[in-house]
Amino acid sequence: MKSKILFVDDEPMVLQGLRRMLRSLAGGWDMTFVESGAEALEQLAATPFDVVVTDMRMPVMKGAELLERVRTLHPRAIRLLLSGQSSEETMLASVGPAHQFLAKPCDANRLKDTVRRACALRGLLDNVNLQRLLSQLGSLPSPISTSNCSPN
Repeated sequence: MKSKILFVDDEPMVLQGLRRMLRSLAGGWDMTFVESGAEALEQLAATPFDVVVTDMRMPVMKGAELLERVRTLHPRAIRLLLSGQSSEETMLASVGPAHQFLAKPCDANRLKDTVRRACALRGLLDNVNLQRLLSQLGSLPSPISTSNCSPN
């Protein structure tokens, strides 16, 4: 079964770059790309996602606010935050709702590996109670192997 990944960024060119960068993984990941927090919440209401990757700085709804809503409404989703702002204030704002913070520009291999690890961790935790507990963690441990999620 394919892992479902939701990417959120208000910049269409960034989303286009992500699509291009991740195209080779489409066989193993079902990826959706949206331009706002509101669109992301609509997608999440329609179908569950395994991983949500969002930009921090967006108009109307910031990435941290989106991930806080995701944590409440969709606690099983792994939440990743991408940001070009690496200030202490920005990172502190993301600590609660995000499982992991990635700085922009993010190396393609690092992004792929981070999402693979998130998928592998989710795959290991089939128990609903364990998944709920995982959603409350402030950071994610690295699994020993990512073969459960590698789309090759």
